[in-house]
Amino acid sequence: MDRRIIALLFLCAPLCACDAASPRLADSAPITWSGAAKTIVLATPDIELSELTAGGAEAPRADWTKSAVDLTRANIAATLAARGVAVAAADTSANAQESQLVKLNSAVGQAILLHLYYSPIKLPQKGAALDWTLGPGVALLRGKYHGDYALFVHLRDSYSSTGRQALMGVAALLLVPMPGGFQSGFASLVDLRTGKIVWFNRLLSVNGDLRNADDARDTVGELLKGLPL
Repeated sequence: MDRRIIALLFLCAPLCACDAASPRLADSAPITWSGAAKTIVLATPDIELSELTAGGAEAPRADWTKSAVDLTRANIAATLAARGVAVAAADTSANAQESQLVKLNSAVGQAILLHLYYSPIKLPQKGAALDWTLGPGVALLRGKYHGDYALFVHLRDSYSSTGRQALMGVAALLLVPMPGGFQSGFASLVDLRTGKIVWFNRLLSVNGDLRNADDARDTVGELLKGLPL
């Protein structure tokens, strides 16, 4: 379901906006810290990389995905450390309750994309405000990892196979549009004391690559653009 929602946004948004981050900040939830030390809990990034076959199907690649998770986690930690924020790495995939929080964030994030970024179906009671929550259940991350906020990342990336690239070349000669792979996702900063999403950023790009260190660094830079720290 998430790829269909993001594909809808990708097609409806101007192309110039698809290669840029779109951060939003919650006006009603200012960033505050409980002490001098600043710690953010980094949930295991929810990432999947796929190869786009000649026929257009997405074939998940476990090797690419593992590398992307490691590179994303390392780059986020380095970026936050440079801003004076410590990172508590949470292996949320190994704990059932924590894993459910990652899934909840993905579901809420998709709702934000649909209702906040796509004007025709905005929710009347929310309008253009970032007014969403993951609920009180996130307190378990605060109790276990001792951070005031948690950062959740949801990314999907696809890359055209050799066969797909060949067909795209032929289609271009015939002036027939044939899409290649694209990168999509979002990041959420959640207050672990209240459950509120205090910052959210959408990422859509026809460029980007999470399979190598340099490009992954650029993607993380776009993903964290506007992070209020």
